[in-house]
Amino acid sequence: MKKNLSKADREYRRKLKRMNIFYVVAIIFMLACSGILLIGINRYVLKINDHALSFLLGLFISLTTIFVINIFRNRRTMNDPEKLKLHRITHTDERNIEIGSRAMYFTTYVMIFVLVILAMIGSFVSQQLMYTASGLMNVFLISYLIFYFYFKKKL
Repeated sequence: MKKNLSKADREYRRKLKRMNIFYVVAIIFMLACSGILLIGINRYVLKINDHALSFLLGLFISLTTIFVINIFRNRRTMNDPEKLKLHRITHTDERNIEIGSRAMYFTTYVMIFVLVILAMIGSFVSQQLMYTASGLMNVFLISYLIFYFYFKKKL
């Protein structure tokens, strides 16, 4: 089956394989976090309220489920040359890439706006909320600058 694929399809198939490896690593990490959380609560003196425990376990399990679904979807795509070609064309089409890029661009501005409002309101309500929102804005700014200069050199 690999022999019949075009060069672009073979490269895209390799990319899907790498994504599956990432998904497996992420699944192992999520399961480890769940295990550590449960062991910490049951065997050690980890104090966490029931709401936070339910939230964290739900988050870890739902992310694990999403990664498992993506692995199965990628495997099914990799094993069918027609689906692989269609998937590659869909995900490498310049129009789709531009749509995703613009959506991310505007989503970033909305996120920054919400964090600024949250920091301002949080300064009146809770100092911890203000520090959290300000910290998230700083993380965003630092990561933006790092990736901006990285891609400026690379592209």
